[in-house]
Amino acid sequence: MTAERNASPPRSVLILAHSWPPDAYVGAVRPVYLARQLARLGWQPVVVTVQERYYELKNTAGVAGTDSALVIRTRCLPNPRRAYLWLKNLVARRRRRSPALTTSSPATDEMSSPQGQGVSRSIPGRLKRTLLSLLYTPDEFQGWFPFALVASLRAVARHRPKCVISTGPPFTSHLVALALKGICGAKWVADFRDPWSWREGLPAEISSPVSDRINRSLEKIVMQRADRVVCVTPATTDRYRQLYPRLPANKWLTITNGYDMAEFAGLGPVEKPDRFTISYIGGFDFSRTPLLVLRAVGELVSAGMLDRLRVTLRFVGPCRYVGDRPVSQMIAESGLNGIAEIVGFVPRPEALKEILRANVLVLLGGTQRLSVAAKVYEYVAAGKPILAITEDGATAELIRRIGGGRVVAPNDLEGAKDAIVSWYKRYVQEGKAETLHWPQDPGIAEEYSWDRLGARYAAALEECSENK
Repeated sequence: MTAERNASPPRSVLILAHSWPPDAYVGAVRPVYLARQLARLGWQPVVVTVQERYYELKNTAGVAGTDSALVIRTRCLPNPRRAYLWLKNLVARRRRRSPALTTSSPATDEMSSPQGQGVSRSIPGRLKRTLLSLLYTPDEFQGWFPFALVASLRAVARHRPKCVISTGPPFTSHLVALALKGICGAKWVADFRDPWSWREGLPAEISSPVSDRINRSLEKIVMQRADRVVCVTPATTDRYRQLYPRLPANKWLTITNGYDMAEFAGLGPVEKPDRFTISYIGGFDFSRTPLLVLRAVGELVSAGMLDRLRVTLRFVGPCRYVGDRPVSQMIAESGLNGIAEIVGFVPRPEALKEILRANVLVLLGGTQRLSVAAKVYEYVAAGKPILAITEDGATAELIRRIGGGRVVAPNDLEGAKDAIVSWYKRYVQEGKAETLHWPQDPGIAEEYSWDRLGARYAAALEECSENK
């Protein structure tokens, strides 16, 4: 609901979250889970976010539980990069119309020039990169700051929250909370879903030595001023402890992402697949690529180890391209036309059903080493075998700890083939798709239930708000 109440609840908590349903960005999930669990534990969440019109991609089905919070939506100034991109496209169109400018030159095509990096090291090139990087410092949502701050100050005056939670990325939310603490001394928990100054997979063209220094300085101030810093993986927490060794030990807390079985229970019946189904849910950011799983399935089908009439490979989400390369082309090159299917983006409830329908779930780690994709925990909740194609890191450690599947390196084709064919043989032998589960340690898997995670967060809020 989007409204304000007259009476102040006895224990309210202010949550600064740029992403909130119907935003389709995965960052909208954790704030909703958190707000829902805190509400169940006697807190009144008050969420400050942006108006729905600012979300580039919307999931109308959203995430169950948004009605547990009082939601205040604000405006947001557009990032100047939009004007830059418009001008760049305009110039490109005019060049295409001019015969004299149809060939590339170092002046018009920096990235593909024969000199390559020589042009990018020029003074104009460095200046351009620096200016562009500043449009992403701390992120491209800087224009939310003034509106979020004003709305937050009003919310503090009206609802008297015992604590403020800022969740990022985007990291602008932390700067709003920083200003809020400076103005009214609010108790503050900074929630890091991803690292900040050393973001994994940040494109080089939107970073520069100047922006890096600014981000490090802003991050340091946030770390010093926040009463608690929550990270979603132990690896990220440990890294921050090393970066800021002089800060109190009790400042740091790891509360992972997780799953909520109530959301799965609300999906209703899920039809069983009629073929051995390997599914990937998500996109191909952070250098993720489906190439290994395509090659593995393609070679197994070609060798007759998988019956092409009994197997299907599904890509659910923004999966049509890996960079500029069409995934459909990769499917064809692997000989998987008619077997592999690009489902595309679907509402969240349908994505969860896709997880439950699958016999094997594919997980791609990409360039992330310290972070764990939020969908991993939904994979865990489904109890299906997980083929984790990733280097050693937080994701691999989690899968091995839970016992939820197999971890193979991104270049380990034989390892991927061995895992897939072993699960396929079980599928054929057992004859029932619903029986193909991978044994997990139930005690460890339960640690990632939001029933437990929410209780830990509530305890941290209690401790933080009572500590003078």
